[in-house]
Parts: sequence; C-alpha cells; structure tokens
Amino acid sequence: MNRYILPLLLLPSIAWAELQFTETWIKNLPPPVPVRAGYMTIHNPQTAALTIVSLRSDAFANIEIHRTIEQDGMMHMEQIPQLTVEPGSTVHLSPGGLHLMLMRPVEPTKPGDLVEITILLDDGSEQALTLTVKP
Repeated sequence: MNRYILPLLLLPSIAWAELQFTETWIKNLPPPVPVRAGYMTIHNPQTAALTIVSLRSDAFANIEIHRTIEQDGMMHMEQIPQLTVEPGSTVHLSPGGLHLMLMRPVEPTKPGDLVEITILLDDGSEQALTLTVKP
C-alpha cells in the first residue's frame, strides 16, 4: 500500500467531518448600525453530531449565534453558546429565528461584499465559509 495513504486511513473519521453550508448571506444595514445579522442553512451529512462552538472573521469584532424568542409578549434575542447539528439533519438560520449576530464591522458593508467566516467545531476542526452581503 502507498506509504502516504496508510496514515490517512488510520486517522479517525471525525477528522474529515464537515458541515455543509448553503444560502449564506448577511443583511446589509447602514454604516452607523453596529451589528449585522447572518443567515444560512447548515446540513450535517455525517454519522455523528457536530457542534459549532465559536465563529470569527477579520471583518467583524465578534460573532455570536442568537435566537429570537418571545417573552412576556415582546421579542428578544438570546445568545446560544454553541449549536449542535445532529447527524443527517439540517438547521436553518433565518430572520425571526436562529441567526448570526456579526458585531462591530471593521469596515462598512455594502451589497455584493463577500465576508469570510471561520467556524470552530468542538472537535477542534475549523471550516471556512463565505457569506454574501445582500440589501
């Protein structure tokens, strides 16, 4: 067997575990607004759950996962410390529900901009994705 293939076969399968991201976008807002909301569909094609534990981007000071909840007749946002995507399932981050809060943009955003984000999973692996700024 090829000496380069054998070590790859010995690594645990979780080393290749990746989430699939589609429909990735950010709602553009005027420059004085210090936050943006990010949306996407996340699918886990793996046989094990994958958990997002943090997100980062050079374009924003901080990124958090939030959900919109109704409390005492008022809508509020609540931070989610981590997001687990079960095997074979899909999670939608959409207006009025789960979403990313992208805080303090380094530069003003405008429609058509592409924003790179890195997602850290609980197994220590990272994934990069691109979100498009939309009006």
